[in-house]
Amino acid sequence: MEDPGPLRINHIQVIGSHNSYKEAIPSVIMEQISSENPSLAEGLDYSHPGIWQQLDMGLRLLELDVYHDPEGGRFSNPLGLSMTGDAIDPDFDTPGFKVFHVQDIDYRSHYPLLKDYLEELKNWSTLHPNHFPVFITLNAKDQNYPERGLTETLPFDEQAFLSLDQVILEHLGEENLIRPKDVIGNQTDLRTAIATTGWPELEAAKGKFVWILDEKDKKRNAYLSNPETEGSGVFFVTVPEDHPMAGIFILNDPLNQEAQIKDLVAKGYIVRTRADADTREARENDTRRREKAFQTGAQLISTDYYLPDQRWEGNYQVAFQNNTYSRINPFNAETKLENPAFQEESRQVTALDPQTFSLAEAQLDPLVIDVRTQAEVDEGMISGASHIDFLQDDFPERIEELDKNRPVLVYCKVGGRSAKAAEQLIDAGFKKVYHLEGGIDIWKSRGFPVSQ
Repeated sequence: MEDPGPLRINHIQVIGSHNSYKEAIPSVIMEQISSENPSLAEGLDYSHPGIWQQLDMGLRLLELDVYHDPEGGRFSNPLGLSMTGDAIDPDFDTPGFKVFHVQDIDYRSHYPLLKDYLEELKNWSTLHPNHFPVFITLNAKDQNYPERGLTETLPFDEQAFLSLDQVILEHLGEENLIRPKDVIGNQTDLRTAIATTGWPELEAAKGKFVWILDEKDKKRNAYLSNPETEGSGVFFVTVPEDHPMAGIFILNDPLNQEAQIKDLVAKGYIVRTRADADTREARENDTRRREKAFQTGAQLISTDYYLPDQRWEGNYQVAFQNNTYSRINPFNAETKLENPAFQEESRQVTALDPQTFSLAEAQLDPLVIDVRTQAEVDEGMISGASHIDFLQDDFPERIEELDKNRPVLVYCKVGGRSAKAAEQLIDAGFKKVYHLEGGIDIWKSRGFPVSQ
């Protein structure tokens, strides 16, 4: 049998969320929209939990809508506030890119600021270092509605896109991204690289993010034409197949674009498509578009219904077998349907700084273990920690009594014993183990509290 070669990032299929940031529109605004345009109201009637929760569920495709607001305050007084009486998040006053759907009417987002989403992505990734690459499509929103009197947006020009690249690089870090230049390597352009050397191997791509600019024509050309981002830009762009930067395509209608999607996937390209749109499929429990999206081999499948909406009969949902959201793409040869690289569980200890250790305490519902001696513990310990002395002979027996399915945070005085204890926990079968680099000494020096 011919060796199928390594599993690459275009050999997997993942499900993710559309407008991943979106909170529900307040009911009083929704009622007003419905009275004027019922079909529009139906199309806007969906929402998502926080991005951290989506990633924890297994989604590896996200979407953000971004508005340019370099001075801050442009979107701080949406028309909808006069109807709800609510207070706007003060972060809307802060200069920086904003994340929401439509100005004035669909402005509720888990975070107003793009940088806060980036920080959340970075923190989640640090605590899950073996995750499959997370693909993020981005719309650079600047559409205006003067006939409705909605807030005027700023255009996305070369400088705006340069600022966008810089914000993403600053908060996520170059080492955590897969950029076009990383795929191009020594080849002349992206299209040639995909046809010859191919996409990165999945194993090497774990823990990274792939950004896709979902724009065409003027905005896409503005991004590509900026000499300061040439060769080092963050985004893959949507271009015709004969373009040198052809790599990732967005074809959102798998029912009518089936042949085109299959052709592109067969040539090694990556395709994003949608399993549903405007809530129609969920309301009618129409699964045709979903099944076609699966069958085309499109690697990135976007939906608003990775969980069913209980308001409607039929429990329409977009998920793979056993309610999973990633799989080896069945479009590939049978020989690729099993591969050791296709797993996200890490068999390594993750070292955390105090800030991330504290974040892990809050987010992961972990077991926190202090492995110092009793005399050291008597001087103070991190609140909520359990004490199991690593130097005592019964340490192996004590850890066997713990729940191996829960994450474990372990610390000592300066990090030496906790690193060894963490390795022992991994060997004992614990799945997620973290240790505090620098120990409780660095924890206290950074101002984090201890309890007696």
